[in-house]
Amino acid sequence: MAWQEKKRPTLYILCMLVLVLLPAKANGQEMSERVHVVATESGSYDWANQIFVARGDVVITYGDLLLQGDLLTMDVATGEVWVQGDVRLIQGDQELRGESLVYNVETGQGTLDQARTEVVLPEKTGSIFLSGESIGIGDEKFTVMQAKFTTCDLAESHYHLATKELEYYPGEKVIIRGVTYYEGRVPLFYWPYLVIPLGLDDGQNFFTLPVFGYSEVEGYYMKNIFNYYFNSRSHGHLYLDLFTRLGVGVGARHFYDLENLGKGSLYLYGIPTNESPVLKTGFSHHWDREKWDFTTTTDYENWWAKHEFRTDNRLKLSLPTVSAEAWFQYKKNPAALTSEKQDLGMKWSQNLTDKWRLNLRGSLVKQTKAQQEIRVVDYLAETTYRQGRHTLTLAAQQQVNPDLLEGERPAWRSVQRIPELKWDVSDLGLPGLPLRMQVILGHYGERPSTVTRNRAFGQLTLGQRSWRPITTTTVSYQGHVAGAAYGHDQRQAWTYGRVGLTQRLTSNLQFTSTYSRRDVWGTTPFRFDRQSPLQNLDLSLNYTTSPWRVTARTSYSFLSKQFSALTLQTSWRPNQTWNLSATASYDLNTKNLTRIVPMVEYKKEKLELRLGARYQPTAKTLDRVDARIALPLGDTWLVSYDSIFEPPKQAFTKGNVTVSKDLHCRQLSVSYDHVAKRVALQLTINAFPTLPIGWDSEGGLSLFDLEEVSDIIGVKE
Repeated sequence: MAWQEKKRPTLYILCMLVLVLLPAKANGQEMSERVHVVATESGSYDWANQIFVARGDVVITYGDLLLQGDLLTMDVATGEVWVQGDVRLIQGDQELRGESLVYNVETGQGTLDQARTEVVLPEKTGSIFLSGESIGIGDEKFTVMQAKFTTCDLAESHYHLATKELEYYPGEKVIIRGVTYYEGRVPLFYWPYLVIPLGLDDGQNFFTLPVFGYSEVEGYYMKNIFNYYFNSRSHGHLYLDLFTRLGVGVGARHFYDLENLGKGSLYLYGIPTNESPVLKTGFSHHWDREKWDFTTTTDYENWWAKHEFRTDNRLKLSLPTVSAEAWFQYKKNPAALTSEKQDLGMKWSQNLTDKWRLNLRGSLVKQTKAQQEIRVVDYLAETTYRQGRHTLTLAAQQQVNPDLLEGERPAWRSVQRIPELKWDVSDLGLPGLPLRMQVILGHYGERPSTVTRNRAFGQLTLGQRSWRPITTTTVSYQGHVAGAAYGHDQRQAWTYGRVGLTQRLTSNLQFTSTYSRRDVWGTTPFRFDRQSPLQNLDLSLNYTTSPWRVTARTSYSFLSKQFSALTLQTSWRPNQTWNLSATASYDLNTKNLTRIVPMVEYKKEKLELRLGARYQPTAKTLDRVDARIALPLGDTWLVSYDSIFEPPKQAFTKGNVTVSKDLHCRQLSVSYDHVAKRVALQLTINAFPTLPIGWDSEGGLSLFDLEEVSDIIGVKE
């Protein structure tokens, strides 16, 4: 049977039922949308007592809401609604199930007995399964009595969180008071208060179990995180860690949102019981309002592994014709090579007209590196006018050599351009020739050479072009002609050209060569624009055919009459399981094989074997061995080992042993780092991100993780 809009009392009750249960959705719908009730057995309305009854697979639909049950009873006078027998309340992806539903449309309160539901977490990170003796339905939340909470999808879950009362705010949070963690039927952990935020950003949405472990510095430890949640604008984490050698570590990270005043976080952590107290603090805040944007981040750490203070503060202004930014950065770490660095600066860009732009920039950098203090000032003031292909720029600038802050001793420290007039033509308009022209006139002063001169500079540039005489041959070329005059009869001129040839010899074999040349005439009184002759030939040969791949490359300098290292890479992958590769470096000048890096990899499902080594034939030294093994024991156990060993030092720089047990929806891992003398035990719930186990190993990257062969074999490209 089906009832249409002519049943006015029934329609009113159903509309109210939907509006109260799901106000956000129903309020956005038109009241004229039809409420549809279907029952397979019978439906009746007692006008005297104002009782409506429907029996047999009752289905009520309104918009995207669906309510099902075996028996529906409505008391129009009191606003009570009863749905009994396999009750289902569905809207969108959300579904509530139970045995019986009692709901009062007047008060907006109700109860669903023997209830259960599945909550899909954001970003497809898993699902939460809730069940309880009853679910209390309110305007903004569900309250679950005698609740169970799990992410295990089995009927008999491997683990669950149990509490007498649980509050679920859809799309916002789950609050559990007095919660006990059960592994099967065995209680393991207890929290007096636990909050699971739903849908938070920036890594704030996570749930963790205690992490147990051991390290030489900390001793045996247990690390805990407790979440708290007042509302979406005020929530955070509490930290309580126990260390046998350090004592008790306590801390908190609070996230706040002050709406118009911005949002951010506060962090404080310490171990006051240690002989040398540990202290970590942090503050971050972001505020944006129409044209303004302000960000500040400050951190301080003082503990056995790190002593550092750093702050980064930026203020930005964005207008239709103006963009500006001011910043202040400071970092101090007495144990680091760069013990102190300060960067204070600003920049301003403004469109004076559609074609005319003003740019200002200035910064003061002070740095202490290797007990040497460096102080540099950079500034730029320029105005630019663009008309078609032409650009005119008038500038005053002091430019500091960037190599200076890297600890090098460059040929020049700074150069002043006061003033400098530049004329750029992006295209001279010659058919088929992408020629660009640049003319610069200026007065320059250089430090520390103390040279001060006028300088006139001109350059004609041919952009990169390519020519394909036949389908298997490609020729590319580019270059420029430039010259500068400095007065006192000093001149410098140079030409630069680069020609490349790519020849596909066969469908699998390709040869590439590039010839670069720079010829220089005259001299310059400055160091910043000094040109050096260049005449190099780069060669490479690539062969690719399944399952082989071979690459060889080198270069030759006609000026020094020296070859760079000849690098040979080869790999053989006969199938998806095996991969054998080798890299070798050969010195063509001394005719010595300088380095060999063989690697073998085998991976099939969970079984993984990798072995790599680095050998120096001239010294007859094996200087590095990398190994990685992951061995499954049955369907659920996995033992893995990852190490780097340096035979000359007779020492490991990396060494992690991990034993993992797959517990369906959880994973139990025991790890030992024999380099850092650290042991950790962690139980991971797969549906939630968890705290990673941190390792203190030194030694850097594994050979298997490097992408550039030059990094592996020690050859600079």
